Amino acid sequence: MLGAASRKMVRVGDGTVSPSAGLPGLLAAPVPQDDSLLESLAAQPPVAVAALLDRIAFHRIDGLAQRAISRLPQDALNPWLRSSLKRRSQRFAAAALSQALALAEILEALDRSSIAVAVMRGLRTLEAVYGDAALRPFEDHDLLVLPRDREGARAALLRLGYKEEAWGLFRRGGVIVDLHIDPLGAHRRPSRQALFPMDVQSLLDRADPGLVAGAPSLLLEPEDDLLLLAVHLVKHSFDRLVRVADVAHFVYQKRAVLDWDRLFRRARECGAVRLLGWALQAASLLGVTVRAVDLPAVEDDGALARLLMARVVDLRPLPYTGEALMALCAPTLGSGLLFLLDALWPAGERPAGAWTKTAALPRRVFDLTARGASRLSERRRR
Repeated sequence: MLGAASRKMVRVGDGTVSPSAGLPGLLAAPVPQDDSLLESLAAQPPVAVAALLDRIAFHRIDGLAQRAISRLPQDALNPWLRSSLKRRSQRFAAAALSQALALAEILEALDRSSIAVAVMRGLRTLEAVYGDAALRPFEDHDLLVLPRDREGARAALLRLGYKEEAWGLFRRGGVIVDLHIDPLGAHRRPSRQALFPMDVQSLLDRADPGLVAGAPSLLLEPEDDLLLLAVHLVKHSFDRLVRVADVAHFVYQKRAVLDWDRLFRRARECGAVRLLGWALQAASLLGVTVRAVDLPAVEDDGALARLLMARVVDLRPLPYTGEALMALCAPTLGSGLLFLLDALWPAGERPAGAWTKTAALPRRVFDLTARGASRLSERRRR
């Protein structure tokens, strides 16, 4: 993609969904693809419905799929497909309502303690991007606070009955809270902050006061929200189409207010321009293309990055794609290798002592290989 980035010069297209995205892409696209969707569904034999429902569930786009097929003539749809997606979207809506009540309680408690907090992803994305509780499931609440407020936020959660199961991870029944003092989880993997430094104070200082789940919360600027969604997508190795949909829907919904100059300036400041470019490349799978943006050209990527992204745009990402791409952003080979070590074998999971670590290394390699093979096998079935 070539050209200077500015709000006037950037064009967000709403073109055709990539053929490699298949039926799931048509179902998850921000812009209705009704004619193509109807044609594709008509070509599906009844025996293929179970496999299609499995693919939809794997990519966690059940709610988006329900919305897409609800626009089509109902007599043209397989009754099992229609009723299954309707029930799933209703469960999503019920779960989101329950989670919203819990989040509101937390945000109000933090507000009473004068602790500034921003909600990342989760319910915030559901409200600001999708606008419908049935469209996007989520598992936890990612809350960002200043490092100096971490203990106060922790105390507030403990008073509400949450138990701290790990550093920054709290649970009460079916509600999980991930308390962050940095947006990339660098307290668990410090090398992330070294490669992609993001200042929490600056993020929260430029955020606007607002409401999430009807309770007080800081709302990150759209450019910060998109950058964090993009990094999150790459970090998770483009594993589910719903994460690609988050970026695609965000860009499409916010296209009139995004300041692309500001976005790429902030991406450059934290070393994440290539991550943002790869995330936007993935978003084009769902028909959302960004033109005239000052991104590194695809040909500037090395052979490994081109290989990995070719698999992504074919909706067949390799295991550990995110870790490899993030390591490729490192300024030196040494810092890239240190990032990979930290990503694949975090310091908190390594045994103490040089000899013990050396003895444990083969087992770690075996576990990572087995995990990667399992992911590949699961994706092939989808």
